[in-house]
Amino acid sequence: MKLAIALTLCVTTSVAMADCYQRSNIKITQQKINTVPTDIRTLVTPDVNGQKCVARYRLHIGDAWTTVEGTAVARTETEACGQALDVKRGVALGEVAPATVGADQQLVCSDLPDIRVRPVRRGELIWESEADLHSHLLERKQPYFVWKQAKCRKFIERTSQDQNLIIYQGVMCQSTTAKNSKWLVLDKY
Repeated sequence: MKLAIALTLCVTTSVAMADCYQRSNIKITQQKINTVPTDIRTLVTPDVNGQKCVARYRLHIGDAWTTVEGTAVARTETEACGQALDVKRGVALGEVAPATVGADQQLVCSDLPDIRVRPVRRGELIWESEADLHSHLLERKQPYFVWKQAKCRKFIERTSQDQNLIIYQGVMCQSTTAKNSKWLVLDKY
């Protein structure tokens, strides 16, 4: 009986230690536009910046025809009316079925430790993102190099001591050729 109670407490304690966060997903889908603009009527007027074109046209959106109006100003009438007929710029004048919005939330709990940039030691096996990228621009453009048939990269580590900023540089190499393997800190100076 004592063993069962102790086991229950251990299981409860390990679950309580898990880090949990809420993940939210929102998906917005617009109604499908089934046709190109049709039944186009335009009104062109002079404007300080050239020509202003107001185009009214019909689009089949979702499962119904809708009147859309687009407005644009450009140097020439052709450019202005071309822009006014751009479906993305048009404003629907009638009732259009709204875009559908879907949302879901998930509570995610994990006992896996967070991977964060942190101080590292020579000889330590770490995840690649636990060491910061090198701050020198040339090192960032081509961060990886090969040394003794291993994929390597340089890193930097910032710390402060007695209100002074100390920057260490280092080299680390992938410990195996497996895709998601850890990295070995070779040197830090």
